[in-house]
Amino acid sequence: MHQSIGLIEIKGLAAAIMVADTMAKVATIQINGLEKTKGAGWITIKIEGDVASVTAAVEAGEQVAREDFITKKVIARPADDIWTTFFPKEEVVTIEVEQSSTIAKQQEVAEESELICNLCHDLACTRKKGDPRQNCLHFEEKKVGGENNE
Repeated sequence: MHQSIGLIEIKGLAAAIMVADTMAKVATIQINGLEKTKGAGWITIKIEGDVASVTAAVEAGEQVAREDFITKKVIARPADDIWTTFFPKEEVVTIEVEQSSTIAKQQEVAEESELICNLCHDLACTRKKGDPRQNCLHFEEKKVGGENNE
């Protein structure tokens, strides 16, 4: 069960990062993210922790923000639906896993780059790196390497 969440809205990204840093240093909290709101450059900082820590962190964040402060809210013992609706951690993990697998595939292709045409990068092209440019599947279609192929 989650004990408490805190939300603080700040005007501007730089101010939001500074406030989040201060909040993390003042109390034992976990920063769940920075979320851009729709309009006026506002950023919402989401934190969680025990009620006293979250309250102290939000108060410190308000003091540091000064003229960039918009609003704050501390919710003690929020309902479980709040967590699944506003703090969906599974989506973040899924995106990171998908990005990691995409990066791994790109690295594999880069390692095999000598087996792929370095002009068109088309896997269907039979030209290998070092072969004449005329062997490229797309040699006649476009300029290859900045040359005019008329």
